[in-house]
Amino acid sequence: MPISEPPRYANFTARMMEITSTQAPWHRRLWRSGTMQIARELLEESVRPGAPEAAITDQRSYVQHCLRTDHGIADHGKCVEGTIKAIKPGITESSHAWINLREHFDRMNDSYLVNWADSLDSPAANGKPIDVEGAARRITAHLLDAGMHKSSLYAWLRAIRDNSTATTIGDFLREADSRLKQPERTYTFCVPVEKMGRFDVASASGWMTAQETAQWKRLHAKKAQGLLQRGSFLLEVQGRDVNAAADKARSRISNLAAKFHLGSRTPIVICPSMWSKEKGSEFPTHATNRVINVRSFELLGRVQDLEMQDYITNTLALVQPLSTAAPHIAVISGWSAIESLMVGSSDAQDAVAARRFSLIVAASMVRAELSWLSRTYVQTHDGTAAEEMAGCEQNIDRARLFQMHACANPQIDLQKPIDNLALERIRPALIDPRGEVEKISGILTREFTRLYRKRNMIVHGGHTQESNLHSISETLAPLIGAGIDRVVHVGLTFDVRPIELSAVAESRVHYLVPATSTSSGNLLDLLEF
Repeated sequence: MPISEPPRYANFTARMMEITSTQAPWHRRLWRSGTMQIARELLEESVRPGAPEAAITDQRSYVQHCLRTDHGIADHGKCVEGTIKAIKPGITESSHAWINLREHFDRMNDSYLVNWADSLDSPAANGKPIDVEGAARRITAHLLDAGMHKSSLYAWLRAIRDNSTATTIGDFLREADSRLKQPERTYTFCVPVEKMGRFDVASASGWMTAQETAQWKRLHAKKAQGLLQRGSFLLEVQGRDVNAAADKARSRISNLAAKFHLGSRTPIVICPSMWSKEKGSEFPTHATNRVINVRSFELLGRVQDLEMQDYITNTLALVQPLSTAAPHIAVISGWSAIESLMVGSSDAQDAVAARRFSLIVAASMVRAELSWLSRTYVQTHDGTAAEEMAGCEQNIDRARLFQMHACANPQIDLQKPIDNLALERIRPALIDPRGEVEKISGILTREFTRLYRKRNMIVHGGHTQESNLHSISETLAPLIGAGIDRVVHVGLTFDVRPIELSAVAESRVHYLVPATSTSSGNLLDLLEF
């Protein structure tokens, strides 16, 4: 039985499942980390030697904004307003303000899901009204930041939906809170190798011979597919679930692979699959959940081109590791690709790339959603409007017609709850396109600025083992891919370079006009030439 939802929170569960689904389109995935993760980053980064004052100031502002707008924070952060202002470069972990803020954040984290449960169970929300989209995004981000894997969270929600026992949103969140407060489990993975190094396997701690590996597999991973191996090593990792543990194991494997390759004349080569003792099946050793697509080449019939503009060649080379490399490499490559596109020789600061790229992604996001909704409308409706949309050769033309139809018809049923939710999310952009684009761009700017700071900590401080590098690279990868895809599309179609695209789009935002029942406005023209 689905989670019981009051009418004002209808389809909350469906939206959480969409966010955690591996099949969700890029523009409907998670955009940002959770409030408590962002709060913890202020503490962690403020005590790093050489932390720039501008970066700490930006983080303080971001944390205060997150606390004020989050129903999971009991007083919306009022109790820490003064303390947050005291977090400045040069502060240490023994400073009064830092310790005080740490204690506040620990208590906020402990009560976060329960506060959300109480707010959603309440007949009338305290303070600012709760919207389904904001609640689903914040809660999902919190659960993922706390160590749950998105695939495991999706499977749990699906199991609740298919169970005959009724439950409420509040009950679900209290159960999630209880799970997070349980100690992490230990998971064991057997990692086979294709080539073994020159050492005594029998005396090496954690290693097994080929015969011992085969025996281990028969005992613990019968369901796993067999493969040619020359031995293996065992990894024990802590995790909330087996999928999260597998991600941690992959991070360790990535670090070990570098040593295995560089540290010997006879490198140890790791097999593409590892076996889980607890689940009894295989997991990839190198695959990730990062999704990045640049499909403009295919759509424009340019995949076969053997020559490309230099900036496109350079960007693709920089971004390629984002899809499969270790998290710290993914962060570096992701930001490097953005910077290579958005920073010119006359720019004094690299961080401007975050704002410029965010506008391109925000405009692409609105366009992608309207294209998706217009296509869905054609598939689910008959009549003149659907026929006109079906006759459009270009996505953008169909999306323009849908804008006008949506303005003329405030009640459109697209058959699926998640599509109806998406339509309600996009309607404000039809009325106030400038405000909505700037709001989305602002959220993305803060997230890409986080990516920039993470890159700096890796490059300048060697912090490759940060616990949240995996989550930020996974969250932002689809957005980076979408932004690059639009840059490539405009470059190949109109021969417009990235900085010109950004500059023109930034100026056009000021002249956006609403759509009406007779005019589509100019929202979809932001990135057109």
